Amino acid sequence: MNATVPVEADPIELFGAPAPLRDTSRDRADRLRPAPAPAPKPKKSPVLGAIVAVCVILGIFAAQLALSILVSQGAYESRALEIEERDLGRVERVLSQNLDKLASPQNLVENAAALGMVQNVAPATMRLSDGAIQGDLNSVTREASPNLVPNAQLENLPVVDAKGLLTNRNAQAAPIVDAAAAVAWQGKLPAPETH
Repeated sequence: MNATVPVEADPIELFGAPAPLRDTSRDRADRLRPAPAPAPKPKKSPVLGAIVAVCVILGIFAAQLALSILVSQGAYESRALEIEERDLGRVERVLSQNLDKLASPQNLVENAAALGMVQNVAPATMRLSDGAIQGDLNSVTREASPNLVPNAQLENLPVVDAKGLLTNRNAQAAPIVDAAAAVAWQGKLPAPETH
């Protein structure tokens, strides 16, 4: 036996009525229509755009050129200052060497002889501890003797003569002073007051 009972159901009641079929050709025709023509826009001249673009490009080139010139000018000035600093350093070294040559004892002796100064044969000295004088204060002087310790670096430097003018070092010999005509110092040596 069969426990199922055949039931007849109406599919329209169960599932609802199917949608009626539309006429698609008519719907499309209603929906599709030509778009309205756009409002005319004012036309911009392409020449104006081209002029603006060219001006912008020329402005960029001019700015780049100006910056390049400024940078290169600074580099040239920097290089010129480096060269000037190097040259001044060389001049400083030469002047320092000449100063050392002129400050040498040999140069002092030769300049003193050129001015007519003579050496004391037996110089007198004073001992500071007790004030005793060693040597003769009345010693006579004699002619100027040549420099006993030569300095080859002084050959190109001038010597001051008796008039205070610079003369060639090798052209002039030391003046000869007659020992008989030398005058002995009379009295005490002048000295500043000290405490």
